[in-house]
Formats: sequence, C-alpha cells, structure tokens
Amino acid sequence: MSFLNLDDVSYFTLAGFTLNVEERAAIAASLQLKKDQEKLETIALWGKILGIQRDYFVAHSPGDDVFARKYYYSLDLVNWLQLPDVSPEEMTRIEAIHGRFFGDPAYEYPVTSEGEQEGEEGQAPPTPINEEKRLSGTIALMNYEVQIVPRGAFYRDAMHKLRPNINFQGIQKAELGQLTNYFHYRDGFDINKRSLLERANNFDESLDIFEPISRDEPKGVWSAQVERGGSVAILRSLLWPGYVFFHAPAPPKWGAMYYGTGQKNINIGFML
Repeated sequence: MSFLNLDDVSYFTLAGFTLNVEERAAIAASLQLKKDQEKLETIALWGKILGIQRDYFVAHSPGDDVFARKYYYSLDLVNWLQLPDVSPEEMTRIEAIHGRFFGDPAYEYPVTSEGEQEGEEGQAPPTPINEEKRLSGTIALMNYEVQIVPRGAFYRDAMHKLRPNINFQGIQKAELGQLTNYFHYRDGFDINKRSLLERANNFDESLDIFEPISRDEPKGVWSAQVERGGSVAILRSLLWPGYVFFHAPAPPKWGAMYYGTGQKNINIGFML
C-alpha cells in the first residue's frame, strides 16, 4: 500500500474534493507529532468520514506485515486516538448499520434484532456497538472491498514473500484507464483462480499476485478516467462512493483517499 503524501492531495481535485489549506497544515503537524510520540516508521492520512455533528479524520501506520496496519482517528486534528480491533461477530453487526455517522465515538447503536436484544436463552444480550467500533469496522470492510494498487507495484520473491517493487515504473500511459491494470490490495487470492485465458495473456506469476478489479461484480462498479492530457488515472468506487485512487506514471506515484459519509452503496446491484 502506498502511503499518501499530503503534497499529492491536489490530485483529488480531479475527483471533485480536496482538503483546505488549514486542514493540510493541521494534519501535517499533528501526524508528525504522533509519529514522534509513538516512534512510528510512517503515518499518513487515510481519509475523512463526514459525520452529522463532527467529521472523522483517519490516518494509518504500517505494521510488520504488509497487510497489518494501525488506524487512528481525530475529531480536532490535534489528538489522534488508535482505533480498536473488531471481532468477526462485531463485524457482522456493523455491516447491518446503514445510517450516517454522528461524529460521536461513544454513541451506541441499538441492537435491532429481537433475538439479539434478548440474547440466547441463559445468555446476556450482546454489547451494543459504539461508533468508535463502527468506524474501525467500516474502514476494515472498505479496505478489503475497494483498496487497490497498480499492477506491478508489488511482487512475490523466490520465497513467496510479498514485497514492494522498488523498480516499478508505472503503468504505460496508453493503458492507464484499463481496469485490468489495477488489483485489489488484499491477502488470500489464489493464483489458480485465474482462467487459462487470463494466464496465457501477458501473465506474470511474480506480478499478477492479486485479483484484478476488472473481475468485480456487478460490471461497472468502478469508474476510470484519464486526466491531465493522459498523464493521470483517476479511479472511483461506486460501491463505496468517496473512495478515489490516482496513479501518475511519470514519475511513478499512486495513492488513495476516502472522502465521504462512510456508507456503502447497498443498492449498487439495482443501479448497474
């Protein structure tokens, strides 16, 4: 995963949103302080979730594993608090919440299922989901479903270990808008799921290590545009409106940012 440089936030004006000068300055100063306090190797902005009362700014920092990260949120761009882990049972309940975020980490969402409200016989009812947990679960779900990288940005070495490709030269300008050149950045993809046709057509086992977003259903769930005279690709997710990815090949840089209400488009199947 590429960690967004605040200097690259200007690319997202091509998608219709950006951060103002005051926000950028506050983010840069407070994240540097957080990095120094916790002795983090890197910390960068992940996005902004718009709440009814207040907005959540979200940042992330890499762990030992390429998929492991710590997440932090801030309501004032001064204090950054680490988000809690979410259990599989909590994630199931978080996915059933569809309304807007309020902007209050302590707000508790009511248990809507009658069976859950009363609990199983002889058991206490489940603990309500607070908004801090919902924020953590929503970020994890969004990352799994729409976080992407350009083809060739990572590779598997001879020991099958996933590594960033320091020789990545970017996608060719003529192919910037092709969805086959962008992969889901998530673990668990079995290379044997590729069809024989796919594996026969410009296939590289060391580079084609993730699932291409061109296979996502329903078709049309991704929007791809090439801007600035063909020098920048802008990809938008219609499943999670507000997730935007950019890739500029010369010099090669790429990144993503989320700017939205944190709501999944559950009606996407009826829209396409």
